[in-house]
Amino acid sequence: MPQAGERTTGSAASSARQGARLRPRLGALDIAVQLWRAKWLMLALFAPLCAAGLAIAFVLPQSFTATSRILVTPGDTAAYAAGGVSAPAELELLRSPVVAQKALAKVTLARVYPDIARGCRPEACEGLAIAAITRSLSATATDTNPVMTAEFRHAQAAMSAEMLNALIEAYLAYRAAIHTDTFTDDLREQRERFEQDLAEADQAIRAYLESNNLTDLAAERDTLRALYQSASGELLVTQSRLRQAEARLANYRMQIESIAPEQDIYVEDSSQQTLLGLQMERREKLSRYREESRVIQELDKRIEQAEEYLDTRAGTGGIVRRGPNPLYQQVEAAIATLQSEVQALKGQAAELKTQIAEFKGRQRRLVELEPALEELERSRLVAEKAAFAFSEREVDARARSEMTRRGDNAIRVLEPATPPVEGVSLKLPAIILSLILAGLVALAAGLARALTRSGFATPGSVERTLGLPVLAAIQKY
Repeated sequence: MPQAGERTTGSAASSARQGARLRPRLGALDIAVQLWRAKWLMLALFAPLCAAGLAIAFVLPQSFTATSRILVTPGDTAAYAAGGVSAPAELELLRSPVVAQKALAKVTLARVYPDIARGCRPEACEGLAIAAITRSLSATATDTNPVMTAEFRHAQAAMSAEMLNALIEAYLAYRAAIHTDTFTDDLREQRERFEQDLAEADQAIRAYLESNNLTDLAAERDTLRALYQSASGELLVTQSRLRQAEARLANYRMQIESIAPEQDIYVEDSSQQTLLGLQMERREKLSRYREESRVIQELDKRIEQAEEYLDTRAGTGGIVRRGPNPLYQQVEAAIATLQSEVQALKGQAAELKTQIAEFKGRQRRLVELEPALEELERSRLVAEKAAFAFSEREVDARARSEMTRRGDNAIRVLEPATPPVEGVSLKLPAIILSLILAGLVALAAGLARALTRSGFATPGSVERTLGLPVLAAIQKY
């Protein structure tokens, strides 16, 4: 159909023919005119798209959402300290695929998702069903709100409630299993393994000590150190005593050279006795005679002769008996004693030196054996620390498990899931969405047509494009 702007008068028509290859400049009215002229194209696109969307919307199934509420509280103080119960943590347990797997095993795949059961491969059925359960399950919880809300969508009202209750039951069982002795058993196995390592390390240390004739290296080293110090001190004392004994022996040997081995032990001489007898006789006779008497004078003569005899005698008179000199014997006995003492001290010093050399050799041997023994002891210490650590963790885990079992009242189902009375249908949203999509597609097609036309829809478009005034426009019928 000819456009009204394509007929102009005079020079305007000639300018229009020369600028036909120019792109028209459209305004809002021009676009509206172009869209109206493309109404049949837009209707041709809108009608089938809208019909298809409506058809899809009317075949969408209705879904039912079952709801359940679970109270999550810390329980008693001990259970809270042991288990650290919190709503977000429990929410993660509820969403676990393990919970979905346990619930699916109870309800069975054929009842929950018969379409999946019929159309999947045997090895992929369970994974597809668990993924579908995870998509259909929704749960919310916060730290400030102790109530956890769980919802499950399904095409059947009864099945949505049954499946949600099965999920909650599986969640409670899974939670109990996590906090029971499973972890404690693992810790016990680890502890027993490290205790076995500790026993093996002890056996290796005992074998090493026995092979090197040791009982306790540290104790033997301390004992050897004490024995070495004792023997060294005793050697110094012995050497000092030996020097003293040798000095005394040399002194006695010098003394004995000036002592006679024998001496006079008995002299039998009557001259002295005779003199003594004469003196006693004179004193007796003085009691009867005077000093000038002949008898007294005779006695004085005899006494004088005896005294002269004794004074003029060179040695001992009479019978002389000789014997060993006691001083010589005493010095000789001291020399013998000192000689024995010196020999004993020399032997003791030699023995002490031998012992000290043995102690040094044994200490060097212990120094050589110490690194390997320290390595064995480090291995034993590591195994001992690990066994002790896992033993503490096992006790702690057992206590946590026990406290958690006692605190099971921290999780209570406030509202079990019941079959919902009303379902939720997506028909109306699908219809609205299909109308919107069909309208957008048709509008897009109309705009594309309007923007790609090379003619002028209105006189205003001619004036904007060519810059020439339009004096008149004739509509062709």
